[in-house]
Formats: sequence, C-alpha cells, structure tokens
Amino acid sequence: MSKVLIVSELSHFEQKIAEEIKKNGIECLLSEKNPENIMRQVEIFEPDIILIDTNFENCEILTKQLKTKTQQQNVQILLLLEKDKEIDFLNFADGFVSTPICKNILIHTINSHIKIKKSLEQLGENNRELARSLYQLNVLYNTSSQFAGTLDKDKLYNIMLEALEKTLSFDISCALVFSTQGDNKLFINSLCEPTESLKEALALRVVLEYKNLFENQPLPHKTDLEGIEIIKNVKPSHIQNIFDLRALNYDSLFAPIKVGEHFFGVIELFRKTPFTKEDVTCFQTIVHQVALPLRSATLYEEIKNTNIKLEKLERLKSDFVSIVSHELRTPLTPINNSLEIVLSEQTGPISDDAKNFINMAKRNVTRLSGIIEDLLDLSRVQTGKLDFKYKITSLVPSLELIQKTFEQVAAEKNINITLNISDTLKEVYADTHRIEQIISNLVTNALKFTPKDGSINISAQKINEKDIDKNLLIKPICAIEGDYIKISVKDTGIGIKKEDVPKIFDKFSQIENSLTRNIGGVGLGLSIAKQLLDAHLGAITVESKENEGSDFSFYIPVPDERKVFIMDINHALSSCEEVGVIHIKENPNCGFIDEIIKENLIKLTKKSKEYREQNDYYVLLPDITQNAIDFMEKSVLSQIQKQDDKKCDIVFKKAHTNKDGKELLKILDKINI
Repeated sequence: MSKVLIVSELSHFEQKIAEEIKKNGIECLLSEKNPENIMRQVEIFEPDIILIDTNFENCEILTKQLKTKTQQQNVQILLLLEKDKEIDFLNFADGFVSTPICKNILIHTINSHIKIKKSLEQLGENNRELARSLYQLNVLYNTSSQFAGTLDKDKLYNIMLEALEKTLSFDISCALVFSTQGDNKLFINSLCEPTESLKEALALRVVLEYKNLFENQPLPHKTDLEGIEIIKNVKPSHIQNIFDLRALNYDSLFAPIKVGEHFFGVIELFRKTPFTKEDVTCFQTIVHQVALPLRSATLYEEIKNTNIKLEKLERLKSDFVSIVSHELRTPLTPINNSLEIVLSEQTGPISDDAKNFINMAKRNVTRLSGIIEDLLDLSRVQTGKLDFKYKITSLVPSLELIQKTFEQVAAEKNINITLNISDTLKEVYADTHRIEQIISNLVTNALKFTPKDGSINISAQKINEKDIDKNLLIKPICAIEGDYIKISVKDTGIGIKKEDVPKIFDKFSQIENSLTRNIGGVGLGLSIAKQLLDAHLGAITVESKENEGSDFSFYIPVPDERKVFIMDINHALSSCEEVGVIHIKENPNCGFIDEIIKENLIKLTKKSKEYREQNDYYVLLPDITQNAIDFMEKSVLSQIQKQDDKKCDIVFKKAHTNKDGKELLKILDKINI
C-alpha cells in the first residue's frame, strides 16, 4: 500500500485531506508539529509522498531538509500552494496542488507521483543491475586473459576463485581438485574461520556430490575422505565471527569443472543472501572458462613429465653406450697386439692362408675399434665431455694427410681420390683433430657408397656467407656474417633420394637399399660430423641425385677477433656447467675499465677470454661459480660505480649450459654481438 505524510499546522485541514486520500486505498499519516519529530516520522513511516502546506512555519527550510533526506528513496515532495501565490523554493519540490483543493485533482496528482516514484525505483534497480552486469562482464574478460597467461594448475584455480569472489561475493567456497598423481586437494576459502565440524561436513558433502554425478558409472578419479588434503584460506575481514554447520543451510551453487570427457574437479559456493539468475550464469561461465586452460595445463604437465623421463632414458642410454664401448675397447688392444705378434712370425712361421685370415681379423678389429670410437665420441658430444682444442690454423696439412691416408683404401676399389685447394684458402679457428674427423667421416662414406672405378674429389675454398645456398643447409647457419671456408667431398656413388637426405644425419640411421645392407655400418659418422660442426659454429649442405653421386660440403667461419670470441662462448656453453658473460659499456670519459678488468675479473679463472669493440668490453668466464658472480657484482661493479667523475653504464649477464644452443643465441642477443 502507498503511503502519504501530510505536513500542516491546521489539524482540521489535514484531517479532511487525509480522509479523501484514504478513500482511494492509500495509507495516510498526519505529521507532528515539531520539525525534528517530522524527520523521525519520515524514518519510521517511510512515506511515498510528503504533502507539505506552504503555510507551515519554516516551510522552505523543512522542504529542503526533507528533499535532501529522502532523495535516495525517490520520495515525492508535493506542496499545497494557494492559487496565484509565488514561492522561491518550488524547485525543491516535485510538484504542487493548488488550494482550494479539488478532490479529483488531488487524488490524480498523488497517484501520478506514486507512479513516478515506482518508475524511478525501477529505473534505479535497472541501473544497479546493469552496473553489476557490466562489472561481471569486465571481470570475465580480465579472467579470460589471466587464464590464457599461465599453465600452472594452482594459479588457474586461484584465478577462478578470485573471479568468483569479485562477481558473486560468496561467504564460503569449497573446491575439490583432482590430480593425475592421486594427491587430491580440497580448497576451502572463507570470510570467517570455519569450525572443524564444518570443514569435515564440507569435505563429505562435496565428495558425495561428486560421486552422485557419476551414479552407476565408473568415477574418473578415485577419491575418499582420507585421501584428500584440506587447504583452508580465511580472508582478512572486519567481521569477527565463525562459520559453523548452519552455513550448510545458506544458498549454494554447485558445478563440475570439466571439458568434454576430461574431469578436473567440482566446486560449490555458499552465500547467506540468495543467488540470482545472473549469479548462476556468471558462476557457470567462470567455471566453464577455467576448464579449457586446465586441460592445456594437464597436457603440458604430461608432456613435461614425459620429457623428463625421456631425458633420463637418454642419459641412461648414453651412459650404457659409454660403459659398453669402454668395456669392448679394453679387450681389443690385446687382441690386436696378439695378431700383430702372430703376423710378424715372432711365435713361429705361418702359412699364406693363415696370414690372409689374420689380416682379415686385423681389418675387422680395426673396423670394430672405429665403431667403438664413434660410439664414445657420440656419448661425449651428448654429455658435453668432448674436449676441443681450438687454435688459429691452416687446414692444408690436414687435407693432404687425409688424401694420403685414404689413397691405399681407394686403390683397392680402383677409386681415384683427388685434392683441390684454392690459393685463397684462409686460416680457421678450429680443433684440427676434430676437423680431420669430420672430413674422414665424409670420405669414409664416399668410399663405402662409390662403386669400383668411381672417383672422389676433396676441395677447399673461401666463400662468402651470402653465396651459401641456404636451402641446402641441414641446419640454419649461425648468424655470423663474412667469409667461410668451404670443404667439399664429392663422389660418383649411388646418391641419395631427396626425401632421405634429412634422415642421414640422425643417429644410427641407414638408408634402406641393397647396397647399404651389404656395406653395413651403424650410421654414426654423419651424426657425429654434424655435432662437431655445431661446436665450430659451422654448417653442412648435401647435394645428391640417386645413382649420380653426392656432394657433401661443410662451412667453418674465417675467424676475426669477434668471431673467435663468439666461438669461445659457444664452446664454454657446451663444456662448462655455468658460464659468466660480462658486458661493460664504457663511457669515453672512463678510461679505467682495462685496469679493473685485468686486476679483478681475469683473476677469477685462467680460462677467461676478452673482447673489445670500441667502447664495449666483453669478458667470458667459463666454469664460474656463484661466489665469483657475487664477487663481480659486489666488488668489481661497486668499484666502477664509485668513480663519480667518470660515469659508466654497467650491464652484467649470466647464462647456464644449454645443449640445444638456444642459450647461446640469447647471450649473443643480450651482448649485441
């Protein structure tokens, strides 16, 4: 029922108006004469309309006070105004009724303003709902962005709970979260401290609700109360209270957290005030939003665990290969020595047939030794234990030695080996033993797959990086511009199918055809060659046509001071557990960096390398320890910063060993080399 409060000093006048208003089913109350009492009446009676006689004492002040007090409730202020009377405070009222009063006009005016009040209340409610919906949409949008930014399950659940708390203002949340490892957790978030009995009841309730979802069906995750870890989180609140079992009677929302057939948990919210339809929609949207990122996080976790297992298996395999290779190599030495003694007839004369069989045995011992050495090299490369001794050197002696070494073997198949070395050939920064190993592997393969009366050509020349056909590279060349030395081994052998070219550099790879099956081998030579080239920042290309021959070419950068420094970083990353790289950008006014470097940094390790490029000073520190890093930061850098009159910009970088070489590229990017 609508309510009207009449404010007038004339009691008979108030009574007459009240009677007319009550006839139309409107509750009516006559006001007190004291303004303070009128204010209390307004608070208690909560009228829809206040009808004020303008002849009331201090009417202007009272009208302004009532308008201010009741504005938020949209109470309509109407003035009883004598005809043709002008007042200054009419703008503080919502309308007026002229006196003498016409009953019909009075009732119509009151009814109209009652409708206006209800319309304003509805508009206010709509505005509040709209504001709340906009807020919820904004939270949903931000939550969606947060979900996309992590693959951590715990973070995803926390983001979900935070979004639900912002949009729904729940009192208690209870989330049962399943893990593939079986360590299921129950997260209880609460505004007040829950009692122990409530925690137990929540755990029991959520487990039963989860099981009810799969009535007469197998459960996706086995669970019971004993196997659940309860994690409680009470939000800081001004409310000094506790939640007991009565909280179970609060209004609640329940939903499974799943996507398709993948089930991750269940969640239930409790709130003392009822949830609206909009709350239900928002709740279901947020729970649905978190399911897909959880699926991605689960897949990521599975992939990560699988990779860890594979890495462990790879290490075990490498260790096994290394141990077996060592064990096989140990008896080969006395076997070979025994054959040499017998062949030299120190133990007595032997027949020609016996010599042939002994020589056959020696060749197979040598072949087996080569296979074992390849296995050991492969194991050393994979574990970063293959030692390199880099120096500036010419490759001409190595090329000539290889030609002479293989000439006799080639002559047995009537294969001609030629060597062409360009006059422009430059020196390289390399381990000559390892480069010889690469070339030997390529020539050995060429001899294996080149029929009798064929030819093999070994060539060496200088070439610019721009002239290298990048489409033929097995692996992209390191981003070092300038000149390279190109070593090629070209044969007239059986060739390789285009689709088989990438396979030949895989470990233990053999291209299937009748000739390769007859020749045999374990398929390690090219894999080792490729990894040795990686250590030299080199690359390899293959050009081949089936039944027409193959051309294997590899490239090593022609060194300058900058390239040598980069190669030293690369070698350190592949062979040291921790590598320090310092970059000091010197202001031209400094002039003391050299002294500080020599007195402090270089002392940290005997293997340090330095490179200077204008005002940039770079120091490489292999095998550096954490204490040394602290020393650099606290001692060396502090010394530089003390030079108030000589300003310098200091940049300190640190990197760890990374077998795939990506860490090197990160370092090179950071130090701008």
